[in-house]
Amino acid sequence: MNITKAYVIFFLVVILTNSLSNSDALASSVIETTKNDVCSTPCTIRYGTFECFQDCILDHFRDGNCINGRCCCKY
Repeated sequence: MNITKAYVIFFLVVILTNSLSNSDALASSVIETTKNDVCSTPCTIRYGTFECFQDCILDHFRDGNCINGRCCCKY
């Protein structure tokens, strides 16, 4: 009886853990960056969205923004 109870508890813990995990985090970051053409420089507190945008415009891109910690420029 104790072994069956342990298996049921283990099964429920696995199901609960799986349902609470955020499996969309990686997929959303990949989908979001595929809309951009070049992602190079890491974004920091000192190198933010404004600096990223300026660098992208100076490099003849149409747009630029910090996405997932990287400066991504669009053609």
